[in-house]
Amino acid sequence: MSKPAKPAAPAGDQPPKSKKMLIIIIAAVVLLAGGGAAAYFMMKPAHPDKHAAKVEDAGDEEEEDDDAHPKVPPKFVELGTFTANLVQEEADRMLQVEISIKLSKPELEEKAKERNPEIKHRINMLLQSKRASELSTIEGKEVLAQQIKENVEFVMGLRKVAPPIQTSHPGEDGKTEKIPESSHSKKGVAEVLFTSFIIQ
Repeated sequence: MSKPAKPAAPAGDQPPKSKKMLIIIIAAVVLLAGGGAAAYFMMKPAHPDKHAAKVEDAGDEEEEDDDAHPKVPPKFVELGTFTANLVQEEADRMLQVEISIKLSKPELEEKAKERNPEIKHRINMLLQSKRASELSTIEGKEVLAQQIKENVEFVMGLRKVAPPIQTSHPGEDGKTEKIPESSHSKKGVAEVLFTSFIIQ
């Protein structure tokens, strides 16, 4: 007796093709994941930039320092207008200059005001030791500002040794030589400012 034939599968149900499709999808997902990982490792630098890390660390430290020591705005003290006869060269010349000082420590403002007469005396003596040719250049004005700074710091007790008040001579090339800043200086007078500077 012969066995009955198996019923034919419906036309829409095709098991072999669905297995192939599932394998293709899994393979595509694996390939995409592998490609993404490969791209990530290729784009990522092998060694992190040490300099960048140091800069970031330094930035963090500066922020911590700023929080620990808040910045105090500088104080400006006007010393007034000075008029001085300059050392005679070809003709009599006169200097009129308005001077202010920038203090990095606000507590020095009172000391500067208390000792204002002595500060003015030393500045007047310094200005009268100058020649017009020395003060006609930017370099000459910078030297004068540095000398005034040193004298103000001495009067305020920020320097141990009194700076000399004398005529400085231009160098061989005609430029005034800059005076190196003394190592005895402590922080306090940040800058000397000429708000007006007229040679007549």
